[in-house]
Amino acid sequence: MASCGTKDPGPDTQEVPRLEVLRENARLLGVDERQRFLLFTDQNDSGTYAKLLPLGVDTRISDPAQGATLAQDGSVVLLWSAPDGAQARTRWLWRPGSGAGIPFTTRSTGDAVHDRALSYLAFTETDAGTTSLRVMDTATCTQQACPLRTVLEVPGNLLSLQVGGKTVLAFDAKQGWLIDVPSGAVTELGPQPEPPTLSPDGAHYILFDGAGHLQVFDTATRTLQWERPWAQDVSRAGWKVGAAVMTDAKLLVVNIYEPPPPGSIPLVRATLTCDATSCRGLDGGDGNCGLAGRGDLVSCSRQVRCGPYGCEYNSLYFDASMRLLSNTSSTGARQPQPAFSADLTQNVSLYRDSSSDRLIWNRPEGGRELALQGYLDTNICTFLPGAERVVFAQRLTRSDGVSETRLWTWDGTALKDELALPSPPSSLPVVRASPTTLYVNVEAADRNYSHIARIRLQP
Repeated sequence: MASCGTKDPGPDTQEVPRLEVLRENARLLGVDERQRFLLFTDQNDSGTYAKLLPLGVDTRISDPAQGATLAQDGSVVLLWSAPDGAQARTRWLWRPGSGAGIPFTTRSTGDAVHDRALSYLAFTETDAGTTSLRVMDTATCTQQACPLRTVLEVPGNLLSLQVGGKTVLAFDAKQGWLIDVPSGAVTELGPQPEPPTLSPDGAHYILFDGAGHLQVFDTATRTLQWERPWAQDVSRAGWKVGAAVMTDAKLLVVNIYEPPPPGSIPLVRATLTCDATSCRGLDGGDGNCGLAGRGDLVSCSRQVRCGPYGCEYNSLYFDASMRLLSNTSSTGARQPQPAFSADLTQNVSLYRDSSSDRLIWNRPEGGRELALQGYLDTNICTFLPGAERVVFAQRLTRSDGVSETRLWTWDGTALKDELALPSPPSSLPVVRASPTTLYVNVEAADRNYSHIARIRLQP
């Protein structure tokens, strides 16, 4: 045995398990990038906890939270409750290493937005027919006091918010305002017949005049950068704007519709892409396109047709310059978003029909296809950080007739069976690097509950 280079583990050496159930009867809310702590809501005692990793000490930080957002450096966490009967939420700020989270509002309604560093949260509160836009500055929030600033008050109970860096765009369906968050300065945009929009970086805002014309302004200087008669460009006189987004490449994606008779739902829709030179119709846009969680990825979806055995859906994905990345169709609404590499140069899509599932890996040097023996569990199918490797879960029936869910990795060539999950996943995973680890909810015996599993993947 000595000649094989093996040796018995020393007395202090412990083998790290590849799969652990970290917490039973709990719902995962998040894990920080450095894997120092995870957040979860206990499904038995109705509280939200932070669990230190790897030691596993739990600290109760708030009443039950519905969701959480973590700063990339893990220095601060924002949590929010489910809405109460009046559709109001409680929101907390929690700093790792401290005790309980700090509740800074119990009356948050509607939108809430922040910058990437979580240096602030802008949110709305409605009371006695007035909606107030309030700002919580993270740096000034302490256990003793968490002061809020009121930067805008408008009549009514509708105020939508968009964010771009330190700028917030507010719109009440009639007029708009730009708010510089650090200073609290408010710029009135005046009456807006159609929804304005803000670029993801906050550098530009876009106004529509309701007569088929758009204008793009520089946020810092308020100067006009370019404008287009979009309705004239595409021969859509009388059509209206439903929503618009600007990509990181400063292209404008505009969803438009033909006004229907009074009291009817718009049935005829289209999508345009606009720059300073022209506006053009987007094939397959169908008036339902938007940013897919990042400023360089645009998704468009549409229902193609329906029949006695279900409906067919088509999904398109574009990069910031509106170059087509993926075009997939599905006969079920549970079609997952394709998995994209961090730089968007590669993607893996699921193709599902009545007989089988297939994964298609699209890369610049050519595509690869993997036929699956069972069905893909749509909760897990994603690229792993720092690697050209995809992890996915598959539901299989063993030779003894027992159904199980197994985790696999695929690099476009080699397929590796990683391990069996204790039960099917019940949520999307949180994926972390160094070491490569998945944190995911898996089903408990009682489907009303879940357990939190940690899965370490080998290089």
